[in-house]
Amino acid sequence: MTLQSPDHLKRNATNIASLLVIASAAWQSRRAMPRAVGRIAYRCYVAIIIGGVAIAAVLTLCRPATTAIQTAAFAAQVLPSPVKIQPGITAEPRRLTTTFQRHDGTDADADIYVIPDGRRRAGLLIFLGANAAGADDPEVVNLGQALARAGFAVMYYWSPTMGLQAQVDAGEIPNIVAGFEHLSQQQYVDPQRVGMAGFSVGASFALVAAADERIADDIAFVNAFGGYYDTADLMTQIAAGRAVSDDTETRWEVDRLTQRVYNNMLIGALSDPAHREAAQAIAAGAGYEAPAGLPVDAAAALSLLAGADSIAQAQEIYDRLPPDFQAQVDSISPSHHVGEWSGDTVMRVMHDRGDPLIPVGESRRLVDALRQQRPDVAVSYTETDIFRHVRPDADRDLQSLLRGAGQLYRHMYHIIAVARRPAPPG
Repeated sequence: MTLQSPDHLKRNATNIASLLVIASAAWQSRRAMPRAVGRIAYRCYVAIIIGGVAIAAVLTLCRPATTAIQTAAFAAQVLPSPVKIQPGITAEPRRLTTTFQRHDGTDADADIYVIPDGRRRAGLLIFLGANAAGADDPEVVNLGQALARAGFAVMYYWSPTMGLQAQVDAGEIPNIVAGFEHLSQQQYVDPQRVGMAGFSVGASFALVAAADERIADDIAFVNAFGGYYDTADLMTQIAAGRAVSDDTETRWEVDRLTQRVYNNMLIGALSDPAHREAAQAIAAGAGYEAPAGLPVDAAAALSLLAGADSIAQAQEIYDRLPPDFQAQVDSISPSHHVGEWSGDTVMRVMHDRGDPLIPVGESRRLVDALRQQRPDVAVSYTETDIFRHVRPDADRDLQSLLRGAGQLYRHMYHIIAVARRPAPPG
């Protein structure tokens, strides 16, 4: 039998993913059809599934084909579709609870999804960021299981400050590092194939953690979905209600969650209880007039909370914030760590074009900086149009869903290829 080229196999698998989405649409609309037409649609649905499985069986004769099938199955599993072929071609993952030590000596909890078959697998640490969905959120569980079925040992780290309180806590960076080290040491993980993935603010935190000298040389890849490039720049865009992309400003209706996290950051910069109370009133919608004698840094924080007429004005106000606050902001900005990433770490960046929480221009700037400043780092970039920030949008039309399935497939293929490589003996 003649084996097909990897590119041809990837195209075949993309077609399979598209067929699965089409089949899903047929299934969802079946009940609205007359009974006879419904029976025909159902038979077509079954035929497509059987055909897809048959093609999968043929293509698994070589490793690139296995990766293609697993990637297509992953895409079908995480997108809005009742067609879920992963459970039929892989074993059931287990969900484990693990504990590791944070940088301050306290215990941190984490969840691990892994297929318990005795194999050493690629590891993947996931950090969901601020106001993250909880451990039992159906989409979180589904993602963990889907990645485990694709070949990873997946570990979620849960931040008590960022996840539960919608805070941006720079102290979580070393905790992510500790979590990465903990995952790499598990007996079912191949330490040569461990990566990180982050969503939203968590994407940027993962990028910053990847620059830490304790683990920088050990990270196989970072997948950053919907993150920001520079924290200070993002804050000035929020204050002005203007988004910047490709040197062009557009009006931005700042999402309530983004505004909440931003407000919490500025309120946290104030040490005086009276100033904090005033800040909380502004965040709640009260008007603001700077009282006489207010310290410059406190006046700046309150002014930014009240909003600015332009990005330039917001920047001028931001520059008056306390230096230690600005230093903390810089510490969680990927823009300040571009030169510290290992040349062996593959950077995969993804963002939805219509993201209402973090403008797509942030990821574009990140990718531009990598390509200009770090030509030694492999980077790829995917823009989608089927997500609302980082969650699949179930209200998308069929054409968009098909296009998005192909986008997700192409993005994930090389990540899942890491999981499909055989582990070294031992």
